[in-house]
Amino acid sequence: MKISQEELETLQLNEATIELAVNLIKVNGYVLFEGVLPEAKVTELREAFKASMKWFLDKHGEAIYLNKTGFNEGTNHLGIFLPFAPPFNDPLVIEHPFALAVIDRLLGPDHAVTLFSSNTSLPGGRKPQPVHPDYGARFGDLCKVSLPITDLVFNIPLVDVHEGNGPMEIWPGGTHLLPDNYYGPNGPNPEELAPHMHSMKVHMPAGSILIRDVRMWHRGTPNRSDEIRPNLALIYSASHRDNTVQIPQETYDGLSERAKHLFRWQKIGYPAIEPTHE
Repeated sequence: MKISQEELETLQLNEATIELAVNLIKVNGYVLFEGVLPEAKVTELREAFKASMKWFLDKHGEAIYLNKTGFNEGTNHLGIFLPFAPPFNDPLVIEHPFALAVIDRLLGPDHAVTLFSSNTSLPGGRKPQPVHPDYGARFGDLCKVSLPITDLVFNIPLVDVHEGNGPMEIWPGGTHLLPDNYYGPNGPNPEELAPHMHSMKVHMPAGSILIRDVRMWHRGTPNRSDEIRPNLALIYSASHRDNTVQIPQETYDGLSERAKHLFRWQKIGYPAIEPTHE
């Protein structure tokens, strides 16, 4: 979706924009707001992320690379938890008004952040990831109806994402609407069905906002470029899930009231972590 200049300047979405975005997520499983973060903020985030990734690979790279053939079974896709510290905990990341306007409508005002992380496609991937949803069945094999949306992934790409640097491939328009038991180990195998279904690769400019239902089938694709393709990744949830985010008490006390509410389930009073492999 294209956002109007007025919306960008005021950081407030029009009602029609919110309604369209909400309906797109309900029907298609995702919505994309193109290039909405200021260029200076994207640059700051990108440079900080590159430094964090270099630190992580310098410290852990030898352990995760297997005989120089790549990691994560050769996909070279890597998720790392980020420290809850500037610039990653900037308000335009953790409580962007555009994202919250949409997420509030879908999850209600009491949702919270349950993941504070990133996903990056590094150069040299030999194959795509398997097709998958991010979460499995909530009730195993028991529930044979589609459940309401309860968890939304929020991504911000820090570089322009195009065909050559590992775009996410998605299967929209229904894979998030399957009966709950279909997401369990005894449901249909996405890898078998996906080749016979419509998919698309998500190309987007740096600083875009992508919001998607965690159940929508997707996969990372190989990065053929010489540079990393990083995404910031948060999950907003309607019910309590993980509490992996460590937030120093002083940092938490300095957050806005909305941000405090969003992170209320996390580890408050713990030191911020170093970049850590998921």
